[in-house]
Amino acid sequence: MVKTISRFLCVLLGVMLTASVSYSSDFAIGELTELVPKAFSRQVTNDDDMRILIKENQRCIRCHQKKRLIKDIDAITTVGAHVSSEFHNNCTACHRNKGGHPKETNLTTIIPFNTDSEIPIFEQNKQCIVCHSPEQLRNIEWTHDTHATNLVCSACHSLHKESDPIIGINRTFRIGLCATCHEAIQRDKKAQRNNKERVHEYN
Repeated sequence: MVKTISRFLCVLLGVMLTASVSYSSDFAIGELTELVPKAFSRQVTNDDDMRILIKENQRCIRCHQKKRLIKDIDAITTVGAHVSSEFHNNCTACHRNKGGHPKETNLTTIIPFNTDSEIPIFEQNKQCIVCHSPEQLRNIEWTHDTHATNLVCSACHSLHKESDPIIGINRTFRIGLCATCHEAIQRDKKAQRNNKERVHEYN
């Protein structure tokens, strides 16, 4: 009898806790993080799962979310594998401290990961190599070594993807990604043929 009452109270408490959580656009992330099992907080893969982000991201996603676009504000289409309460990653782990943002219009403390950014390539890539060591990247793919100092990581990779956009994509798309920068070689077939042996010669 005592066991049955005990089980009933546990179930009732669970239902009450679940019902008390807000699922509105201004969801209570801090509350949800406490309820969601640790395994679920490791990788966030879609918009509905944004509610389990760690507490530090709450102020960011109020404005930067797909379902509530504000003019001239970049939306987070999906959060992806980089946000993790287990590894203590939040938005500012990669984008740096927000400083006075959003009240101040000077956003020099925030890193926007794109090729048009005024933040130097080294500064953008430095945020990545905190977790992704250059030695490992060099061993995985030769292009990392070739482009390391002249190209931002985000030219080929995205922070806000469920998985890396390069892994698992077909060869045609991969070549197309290279061609976004190397389009002169793609347009000039003669130059491509003449340079093929020189460019792809390995020792």
